[in-house]
Amino acid sequence: MSIYHCSIKVVSRAGGRSAVASAAYRAGEKLHNEETGLTHDFTHKGGVVMNEVILPDNAPRRYLDREVLWNEVQQIEKRSDAQFAREVEVALPNEMTREQQIECVRSFIQDNFVSEGMIADWALHDKGDGNPHAHILLTLRGIDEHEQWLKKQKTVFANGRDEKGRPIYDPSKPSYDPKRKEETSKYRIPQLDKDGKQKVRVRKGKGTEYLWEKITVPENDWNDHSKAEIWRTSWAEHCNRYLAKDKQIDHRSYARQGRDQVPTIHEGVVARQMEAEGKTADRCQINREIRERNSIKQQIREIAGEITKLITEKARSIYGRFEKLRRALGDPEGAGADAGSSRTTAGGDRFLARAAGRIAEAKRAADDTEQAIARTDNRIIELKNLIKEAKENIYERFERLKARRNARFDGGYAEAAGSAAYATGSVAHGELQSTQDSIGSFLRELDSKERASEEKRQDRSSERAAERTIPDRSGTQEERGDNESRTKGPKRGGSNPFQMRM
Repeated sequence: MSIYHCSIKVVSRAGGRSAVASAAYRAGEKLHNEETGLTHDFTHKGGVVMNEVILPDNAPRRYLDREVLWNEVQQIEKRSDAQFAREVEVALPNEMTREQQIECVRSFIQDNFVSEGMIADWALHDKGDGNPHAHILLTLRGIDEHEQWLKKQKTVFANGRDEKGRPIYDPSKPSYDPKRKEETSKYRIPQLDKDGKQKVRVRKGKGTEYLWEKITVPENDWNDHSKAEIWRTSWAEHCNRYLAKDKQIDHRSYARQGRDQVPTIHEGVVARQMEAEGKTADRCQINREIRERNSIKQQIREIAGEITKLITEKARSIYGRFEKLRRALGDPEGAGADAGSSRTTAGGDRFLARAAGRIAEAKRAADDTEQAIARTDNRIIELKNLIKEAKENIYERFERLKARRNARFDGGYAEAAGSAAYATGSVAHGELQSTQDSIGSFLRELDSKERASEEKRQDRSSERAAERTIPDRSGTQEERGDNESRTKGPKRGGSNPFQMRM
C-alpha cells in the first residue's frame, strides 16, 4: 500500500505569519509584502518542481499574479487575528509518474475547491528523497459576480430554537426577508425578556420597535468540520485512479479500517536531519520501534494463518481416509444377500466373524482419528496461548521502553534504548521461530503415525487375503471330494460371494 498523507491547517495573522511570505516559500519565488514592507526571497530554495494559480469563474485575471493576490488578501483582512488562507498538504505516491501526480493534484483542486469558488495557489515539491508532496493555499472568501470579495459571515434572522431554547438558524427552513414580509414574517423568532414577553425598544422619532432574534452564520460552509472528511476522502479517491489494486490508499485510520497495526508518528525535518548527521532522533527511534512491533504482529498473523491452513488440510485428509474405509466396509449383511449366498451356516459364521473383525478395526480407526483430532485441538489452544503471551510481552516491553524514553534521563539514553529495542525484537523473533519449528515437528510426527497405522492395516489386509487362498481341509469326506472336483474343474473369473468387497 502507498503512503497516505493529507493535512489541513490555517495561515493566520495571529501566529505572526504572513500570506505573502507563505506563498513565496511554497512557490520558491521572490514576493514583496506591502503590509510590512519586507521582500521574501525564496528563489534559492530547492525542490520546487512547479507552481501555479487556479482561478474560479468570478475571479479577476490579475490574481494569477500571486504577489497581487495575497497582498489583496492581507489588505481585506483587517483583524489582528484574521485568517488569511487554508493550506492543504498532500503526499504524492511514488508509484505515480510526474505527469500523473500533476494531473491528480489539478483534478483534486478543481473538484473540491475551485468549483466551490476558492482561489488555489499550489506548488509541487520533490527533493529526490522519496517524499514528493504538494502545498495548496486556498482563499477563505468567495468572489461575487462583480469581482468583489464577499464577507466571511452574514447576519440573518433566527428561524428556530434548539432544545435549550437558544435561537438557531436552520438553512433547510425559510428565513425572514424584509422584502417579502408577508410570506416570511412567521419565520422569525422574537427576543424574550425574563417574563417571557417579547422585548421592545422606543426609538426617538420611530416609536416602539419590536426586537427579533438574529444570529451570525458563515457565508459559506468551507470552515465546516465535515469538509475535512470530504476532502481527505476525495484525495484518496483521486490517487487510487492512478494506483494498482495492491497500492490503493485509504484516508481512514488503522482503527477505523479494523487493522491491528500501530501508526507511525510524523518525524519532521529536524529529526531527519539529525539522523542524516549520524545522531539518533527520538521521533525516528519511536517509528523504528513501531515498525518492529508491527512486523512482529504480522509474523504472528502469518504463523496463525499457516497453522489454520495445515490443521484444515490434515483434518480433511483424516476425514477422507475414514470415509474411504467406511465405504470399503459397506453393509456386511447386504453384501451377502446381494451375492445370492448359498454357503452353509458354518461358512456364514466365518464370514460374520471376519466382518465383525473388520467393523471392530474400523471402530478402532475412528477412535484413533477422534483422539488425533482432540490432540490437535489441544495443541491449537496451546499455540494460541503462546501467541497471546508473546503479544502481551511485546506490548509491555514497548510501553516500558517508550516510558523510559519520555523520561530522557541523559543525552545518551536514546542510543541505549535503541539497542534494547533491537534486542527485544530479536528475542521476540526467536520465540516466534521456535514456535513455528514446534508446530512443524508436531505435524510431521502426526503424519508419521498415520502412515504407520495405514501400513499396518494394509499388512493385515494382505494376510487375510493370503489366508483365503488356502483350501479348507476340515469337514467330511464328501465335502473334501466336492472341493477337489471344483478345484480340478475349469477356472472361473467370479469371486467368492462371501468375500468382503474392498
